Amino acid sequence: MKLHPRSTSLGWTFVEMLVAVSLSAVFLGASTLVFSSITANSKRLTTVIDVNIGSSAKLGFYNQSGNTVRVYSAPNYGKAAIAQEFRDLLREDTEYASGVYCLPRALANTIRPEFLRYEAGDPASTLARPRLDTPEAFRAFLASVEPTSSAIYDSAIRNVPNASRPNTSIFVLSPENDPGYIRVRAVYEIDFLSPSGVAGTYASVRRYRNGALTHYYDVFYESGTGTLPLPSFVAFEQASRRAVDEGVAIDRFKVAPWSPFYFLWLPDPAVNPYKVITPAATAPASSPVSAYENLGLKTSFQLVLPMFPGL
Repeated sequence: MKLHPRSTSLGWTFVEMLVAVSLSAVFLGASTLVFSSITANSKRLTTVIDVNIGSSAKLGFYNQSGNTVRVYSAPNYGKAAIAQEFRDLLREDTEYASGVYCLPRALANTIRPEFLRYEAGDPASTLARPRLDTPEAFRAFLASVEPTSSAIYDSAIRNVPNASRPNTSIFVLSPENDPGYIRVRAVYEIDFLSPSGVAGTYASVRRYRNGALTHYYDVFYESGTGTLPLPSFVAFEQASRRAVDEGVAIDRFKVAPWSPFYFLWLPDPAVNPYKVITPAATAPASSPVSAYENLGLKTSFQLVLPMFPGL
């Protein structure tokens, strides 16, 4: 008797097919409900509003006419992702920098050159080379080569910006082949505005290169009982400067063992600082921490930037 071998490739039975189709329907229905919930919550939790920042601010910030901008209210996690990319771009710029200088201001900035004249670098120059080792020294140098900047950066700065100067410009300088000039790789700006007609603060963070806007993100903070994430930066000087006694208010920031550096805080779209309770101060006035210990819960975008990254 000759037996026919049974095929090892079997199809699904009707019952198995019925079970598989039923399970697929259940999974598809569950995923649809989850997606609908996410969509509904994103619309419920995300608010887009039109805020009036004024025609001069809109033109100066974005080179656009009009006076209103459409912006997300915090918290917004999509904007937070953009802010993270912006932070990474700032880090990349500083990697190629020869000098980084943070300056506080109250007015809008209009100083965004591609080069700064450096006459002391000319081959035949007899001028003394300026020592640009503090933000204040750079502020004085900037006023000498860009005279209109003195009206914008009108407040002396050593370590902590004055509370009346909440906005910040960051000049990222880089090497230049012509010794008579300093190249400006980028200018970053952080501005806080109180728009008309709505209670809150509009925060705008931007990057310019050769005067042209290249990147930015913004967010609106609805008013509350908290405070903004200020100061935006704190400057630390070399520890060797302790050889000169200038008082606790300044000497407490002389902690850098080699190169001076900054702590920098960018506005966080994922957190509304007005809705965060400011913790009670615990650091003594003799500690630099007392200048920024309130910022821990107000933003997650903190950077450490060396003043001279090339060293």
